[in-house]
Amino acid sequence: MTLLTYRSAAIDIEPGEDVLSALLRAEIDAPHSCRAGVCQTCLHRAVEGAPPAAAQEGLTEAQKAQGYFLACVCVPKTPLTVIPTDEAAARSEVIVRAIDRLSGDVARLYLEHGPDFSYRPGQFLELITPEGLGRHYSIASVPEEDPHVELHIRLHRGGRMSGFVSEQLSPGDRLHVAGPLGTCFYEGVDPGQPLTLVGAGTGLAPLMGILRDALRRGHHGPIRLYHGARERAGLYLHDPLEALAAKRENFTYVPRALSDPGPEGGDVAAAVLEQELALKETAFFLCGGERLVGRLKRDLFMKGASLKQIRSDVFLAAN
Repeated sequence: MTLLTYRSAAIDIEPGEDVLSALLRAEIDAPHSCRAGVCQTCLHRAVEGAPPAAAQEGLTEAQKAQGYFLACVCVPKTPLTVIPTDEAAARSEVIVRAIDRLSGDVARLYLEHGPDFSYRPGQFLELITPEGLGRHYSIASVPEEDPHVELHIRLHRGGRMSGFVSEQLSPGDRLHVAGPLGTCFYEGVDPGQPLTLVGAGTGLAPLMGILRDALRRGHHGPIRLYHGARERAGLYLHDPLEALAAKRENFTYVPRALSDPGPEGGDVAAAVLEQELALKETAFFLCGGERLVGRLKRDLFMKGASLKQIRSDVFLAAN
């Protein structure tokens, strides 16, 4: 029985030997430093098999769910197939099945993927044009319920990817994606704890995936979704989320538009800091620009939230 496979090659591993030692003995250039399970330099990912619990100590629940482990303290008892962490973003081909508009400047893409492509709601991928232009977008769909990957793309005036999507892309076109990546997904959340989702602009996309996944899994604790935008038109899923909140007793939708003079106007971060009270018990997901995510992470922690309970997906400026 082969206990260790690296990529597709079987590696000899002695009884009681750790994965890192076996890789180095096989002359594989595996990164490492402390060799004591502290620095995480030797982080690898198991794509088949389950790493022993001792090899995942100190990792986040999201990392554990994706099979990440510390090679220097991993002594496998059952077969493992492992890859370096930088190979998690493998490329695959997708077919554009539909393009529509969610608002004046947000397009929605539905992408058909092959049987080997798997993801968790809330992760992100890199969308790559035939010319090699790539941009990262979060996934709004749920694989157990949706036949296609759903992306929400902000269309920037003069943007290269924006122009490609709005002017050149058509249903039936073939593109490539790399990934998925990211740890902003539901695994690790207790179904009874408060769950707070905060996003601005197309930061709503991963939150939609996480929200639907939580409801599918029977999350029964209170769920609140805060969505912020500059103008009311930026609250591009306002009506469907209002309808969902009316059907689900444990779900609340809190929209905030900076320029709106009505009751739904104001700053989304301020609304979160004002309305969230059970900070120590709450699992937070923060998605949006660096300023929003950085501010909320800092302020929530200062008010008593646990950093271990805050996951984030920072959207970097690119068009």
